[in-house]
Amino acid sequence: MKNTDNIEKVLTPQCEFKASSGLKDRILEAAEQSESRQIHVAPKVHRVNFRRWVTSCAAAAAVIAAVVIFKPGTTPMYAATDFFHAAIEYFTGHPSFVAAIKVRADPQENFSYINMSRRFVGHRLAVDPQTERWALDKSGRKAVNDGQYIWQWIPDNGYGWKDEITNIGAISDFALFLNPTQLLAYEESIAAASKGAVLKKAEDENTITLVVTSPPQGKYVDRVGLNSSIIESDTRREYTFDKSTGRLLEMEIYAKAYGITRKIVQMTSIDYNTSIPQYLFDVPEDIRWTDNTKEGILKAAEDLPIAEFSGLSADETVKKMFAAMKVWDERQLKVVLRGVDLAAISKAYKGCTLLECNSAFKSGTYAGVFVPCKVKLSNGKETKLNVAMRNDNPWNIWTLDGGI
Repeated sequence: MKNTDNIEKVLTPQCEFKASSGLKDRILEAAEQSESRQIHVAPKVHRVNFRRWVTSCAAAAAVIAAVVIFKPGTTPMYAATDFFHAAIEYFTGHPSFVAAIKVRADPQENFSYINMSRRFVGHRLAVDPQTERWALDKSGRKAVNDGQYIWQWIPDNGYGWKDEITNIGAISDFALFLNPTQLLAYEESIAAASKGAVLKKAEDENTITLVVTSPPQGKYVDRVGLNSSIIESDTRREYTFDKSTGRLLEMEIYAKAYGITRKIVQMTSIDYNTSIPQYLFDVPEDIRWTDNTKEGILKAAEDLPIAEFSGLSADETVKKMFAAMKVWDERQLKVVLRGVDLAAISKAYKGCTLLECNSAFKSGTYAGVFVPCKVKLSNGKETKLNVAMRNDNPWNIWTLDGGI
């Protein structure tokens, strides 16, 4: 058992109590200040100062002491699930809202991507249920549902993707926030299943705070994919609700890796029943769009050598992909790199050489596979990659999904 587990066990209250108003905020503020003093850039585990780490553990232990821990077999789950149901009833019929959320991530990366070593990047989510539109943006990437399609683009390089309106997976975990009832039902399902999850509850006069801790989902090979998304991380998710109305007031998500716990997501504000400006749903015209709708995919495939990739395994496809990069065969690359801005990657990969390619493997909750490779880039530098491939497309061929 780890030292932090011992601390939690010792400090876990055996009865329910009410924390004074503002206690949790003061403790979290102290923990955050402690964290900011010890870590300013991406921490490497072997460089973490032990004394400072002990300080952080003490702050974390104080947070643990400020809540009541519900564990399967000791406390009825209905205490939490009843509140979830009340909140779900409240949100039904309530229209628009705008939420400000900050996430440790890279500005241009997919919305699903998190990185504990990065600085916080601000996100704005505007949702108008009455028109079934929403807009999500951060400094380097934007996404809009304009009522017909989902558009996602990177302003700096003028490249983007057009998807079917049903493909909310385009914004990954943020899809849970499009309707607060979905978020609450999601956490309720974790409480009900209770597979490795622990529920905590704290109350004061005006608010109820729920805390859900959950281990990484899935099985991992050499830690590939671990801590790359919320569901694939060891997380503690905290929600504060208004006691009388059930409104979600605050949300914080913490992740733990290599013994270090850091806040990775925080909702800094949420405005209900607010008027959303029309321009947030506008889609720019000066973007080079890849049409990922069913119609667009079929049309684009008419002049591409799809058959050359049919029947190939994932690692065979990767070998063929790097061979095409070496001579820069754009017709083949447009098949296996569909949706990738070729101009953006040509500087690093045009003329590259594949040195090693090993068998594909699955890791974590990822729907595709990873292919480990060693590549000599255009500048002569050698690098090791875990190329992400998936084949959930109309032709059942393997295409690149990430890793380069």
